[in-house]
Amino acid sequence: MTKSLFAAIPILALALPALARMPSLENLRSQALGQLEINAPPGYERPAPQPPQPIDIATYATDEEFTFESDAKPALDERLAALRNAGVTVLGGRAFQKPNRRWTFAIDYVPTVAHGTQMPPAALLQTYRSPAAYWRESDAEEAMGSAAANLRNAGLPVLNSYLFDAGRDHSFAVDFLVPNALRPTQQYEVRFEKYAGGKFDFESEAEAAVAGFSSQFSQAGVPVLRGKAVRRPDRDYSVELEYVVRTNKYGPRPLYSSGRYDSRETFSFEDEAVKAAREKLPVFSQAGLAAVQGFSRKVNRDYSYSVDYLVRNIYQGGAVYPSAVVKTYQAAETFSFESEAETAMQEKTAAFNSAGLTVIGSEVIRTGRDYTYVLDYVAKAQQPGSPLPAPAAAGRPDSWDIERAAKTVVSLAEKADSLSLSERRRLEDKLEYLDSFSAAQLDDALMLGEQRALRSACRTIRRELKLPRDIRDLAESVESKL
Repeated sequence: MTKSLFAAIPILALALPALARMPSLENLRSQALGQLEINAPPGYERPAPQPPQPIDIATYATDEEFTFESDAKPALDERLAALRNAGVTVLGGRAFQKPNRRWTFAIDYVPTVAHGTQMPPAALLQTYRSPAAYWRESDAEEAMGSAAANLRNAGLPVLNSYLFDAGRDHSFAVDFLVPNALRPTQQYEVRFEKYAGGKFDFESEAEAAVAGFSSQFSQAGVPVLRGKAVRRPDRDYSVELEYVVRTNKYGPRPLYSSGRYDSRETFSFEDEAVKAAREKLPVFSQAGLAAVQGFSRKVNRDYSYSVDYLVRNIYQGGAVYPSAVVKTYQAAETFSFESEAETAMQEKTAAFNSAGLTVIGSEVIRTGRDYTYVLDYVAKAQQPGSPLPAPAAAGRPDSWDIERAAKTVVSLAEKADSLSLSERRRLEDKLEYLDSFSAAQLDDALMLGEQRALRSACRTIRRELKLPRDIRDLAESVESKL
């Protein structure tokens, strides 16, 4: 027994160094993790580390002045709350005394908001000014009320409507808000805007109207930071509101554009033209055009009418298209008698309307000794007979278009340092198109290998300093979705 024990001691002595060199469980785990990192899928590129972006800080200043600091501080607190309510990240404020010994305040804030935030709103202020002139003020007021109602029916918030002098006659204008369909970016800029409206004889009247104007903005989803009475150039007073919206460096993209249709019909009396214009407004709305106003116009010794309307914009592939457009169909056949042309015109009108191409005007015309006809109709973007491209359905992108755009980006990225001007524009268009989709939509449309190739291409574009910053920013945005 003792001999066996002494015989085992040399063996243990030799084995102890080997046992000491054996890796611990934690070392084995680390080695296994290292092995997993080494055995990455073929073609995999480790994402480059992104340095943290510095946060800019801006200062909000006001022209308000107060006699005492105790008056300035409540106004400061109220403005801080208004900015927070508008979606602005505030970093605190301070009241201070100006050289004139009056008190005011300033607020530090972050001048950007992240993509996906709802506030501040993306909205544009626009004004519709009627081209029509009315001898009676009551007629102008009636037309103004109708135009404001038509804008509201189109889903556009109306802020104010007012009459103005048009020579010896009267006309009107309507202020309203249009959504700003901003190009998707990682961040949006905070922008302060001012609106002036109303006309009052006394400053006290303008001050009393501030609450009503502010309420109109609030109902439209645009919080007001401040309202006050200001002097107009004509020595009257108006209401001035300060509000905040979000935007970006690519500029405004209004959701609606305006258009005008001039009818072919003529009438002997102006009231007949006005009546025909009013009857035509519902037809425009049914055709996908938001009719705002119909009004008469002089045509030689007769009268006709025009219709002002709004049409929704489609932003796609780096371009903008109207969702509907007024087109003219010229009949190829001719007829010996005017009655024959009228019958054929009515039949063609019925065929167009049945096909969803709403006819808004028609006319029989003389051609030599014969007769023919023309039709004015509205073609929507998604209709087969439309000259406009069909917009991508929301939530259901065209996988083939996305795949082709991705391949174009990959191809152009291979020569990113030597692209021509036209190739740069093409690259920007394709990147903007891809950036218009969500990460889930891109994932559904592209295979894993296509996503890797596009990610690598975007990384190459983002690092190429010869390319404009706009293109590199777009590439960064697309890469973040892959």
